[in-house]
Amino acid sequence: MQQGQVFAKGPSNWAYRYRLGGRDSKRVQRSGFPTERAAEQALGRALERARQEQGLAETPTLSELVEIYLAQHDTEPETIEKLHWLLSKATAAFGSMPISELQPTQIAAWRITIPYGHRFEATQALRQTLARAVSWGMLNSNPVKQGVENP
Repeated sequence: MQQGQVFAKGPSNWAYRYRLGGRDSKRVQRSGFPTERAAEQALGRALERARQEQGLAETPTLSELVEIYLAQHDTEPETIEKLHWLLSKATAAFGSMPISELQPTQIAAWRITIPYGHRFEATQALRQTLARAVSWGMLNSNPVKQGVENP
């Protein structure tokens, strides 16, 4: 299933669309939402319903994903240790949250709380981990890539 898209059809008419099976599959589209936020929320509910129908309803928490990711990450122990330390900054803030609920605005606000010297690396570690969740089909898109500047 691909990521959905929210778009304006008029001044007070918002819509969303998504595809369930890739580029050549049927596109689902709904309109008539008064605000962008309402369309985003409806899209989230529709995608969650689609995930449930495909047996993907349960997404791990960020802490669970970090454990899974680090366990399969084939590299030197020192690298795993550093990734664990960098990711502990994100799990302290979002550890109990299902990864499907992570929002770009939350991540942007969290990112600013990280000391400047570690901010880029901590953000990259989270981005890398959530990118793997996307490739594993646990997420439709990486919330770290949406709205978070990466110099």
